[in-house]
Amino acid sequence: MDPVLQPLTVAPGVDARALLDAYRARLGRTAWARETPDTLVAPVWSSASSVARFEARLVALFRAHCKVLHALLVGTSQGGPWEEYVRLQRGGGAKSLDWPVLGEDVALEPSLLLSDEAARLLFGRPDIVLGADGPKVVETNFDTAIGGQERPDDIWRMAAELFTPSPDFLATGRPLAGMRDYFTELAEGSPCQVHWPMKNDDTVRGELAPLIATLNDNPHGVEHRVHYAGDPLAPLRTDVPSWLHRACSIYSVNRDRERFAVLLAHLVPVVRGCTVPLMLSLLESKLFMAWLSDSAARPATLTAEEHGAVDTLVPWTRVLTLLDGDARERVLRNRGDFILKKTDSHQAKDVFFGCNLSQDEWSSLLESRGRRSGDGGAAPEELWILQERVRPREFHLLEYTDAGPVERRTGLSCCPYLMGGRLRGLETWVTPFTPSLEMIRRMHFVAHFIRREA
Repeated sequence: MDPVLQPLTVAPGVDARALLDAYRARLGRTAWARETPDTLVAPVWSSASSVARFEARLVALFRAHCKVLHALLVGTSQGGPWEEYVRLQRGGGAKSLDWPVLGEDVALEPSLLLSDEAARLLFGRPDIVLGADGPKVVETNFDTAIGGQERPDDIWRMAAELFTPSPDFLATGRPLAGMRDYFTELAEGSPCQVHWPMKNDDTVRGELAPLIATLNDNPHGVEHRVHYAGDPLAPLRTDVPSWLHRACSIYSVNRDRERFAVLLAHLVPVVRGCTVPLMLSLLESKLFMAWLSDSAARPATLTAEEHGAVDTLVPWTRVLTLLDGDARERVLRNRGDFILKKTDSHQAKDVFFGCNLSQDEWSSLLESRGRRSGDGGAAPEELWILQERVRPREFHLLEYTDAGPVERRTGLSCCPYLMGGRLRGLETWVTPFTPSLEMIRRMHFVAHFIRREA
């Protein structure tokens, strides 16, 4: 499977107690220490070649999404199931691009979506369960603001200090270093400013401060500035090119829309554009996962590589209201194999695991959600998809606890940071074999190195 994960070999004679104490001391200095258990899981690693193969498949999956969007923009009609998805999308099945001030007037040339340049527009962090038969993308999160980089980056740095792997494990793969490279490439190595509009939140401020300091520590003059909605507006430079980086989601914007509108109106006159075209915000909707999973509804323009990426990476996914009788009966009968979620949910809200419900609860849920989203004019919050549950592969990792080192039998999920069409780093965390939302609320991170081959 890609990426191929291996436990990092720990040197014999390690003082386990001292290692755990040193980790806890470092963890306590982070802004997010309460969001993860304070036991230490020894790192894992993947070879650079396996990560490169994985990156290529994710890029192919993104290209498949772009081809759906291209067909929508140019009005392609394929008849049959395709038209059902078009109807849902146009009825509100993918969320609005309605950013204040930016609106929908940021043009995107449709032909760009079919060109070799499309990959550079890839920006997001898919959620991937490392399943028994390979990685499965359970949330694409394409064109989603990448938040939380400081967590895997802190874990990566702590593990590098504590376990002292050889340099070939450290040559690449640090998440923030990869993100810094992305912005340097965007600016073509020249000085520029990158403006980050953000929600006004003390927790976000605490987490972003070290992140921005790391990104600004570069020799190219690429300066990142965070603007918190509602703060006094500061004068802006006009002597260097500037980019607007949509660092927060439209969900955050809509919760504080008036103040974001003021902030964006201040920023827009000095920026040359968004780091990623606004139109790609449509791809955040999970409707596109169902659209591509349904082979009868895919665009005719998909290549064999793109078909293969969808088939191997995306678990069976369907819109609830488009299920035929046999499929609906299978979902009802085998609730432990399926998950129900909104097409436009955020942070694991409105996600229901069939295995955690009784048969009556599951049947009632499917009936009520199907009834609420039954017409083509349904609002996005009323459109639901069913996805086949991915059972994680079993890994055996070393965990340092107060009781001493123990073997931990666990599943893993992996989130690649994708920027400019490149995989810049990996966030990896422990995943229980029986799904629970606790794995999202209190994630147990595992450092993930990318080993460069000789």
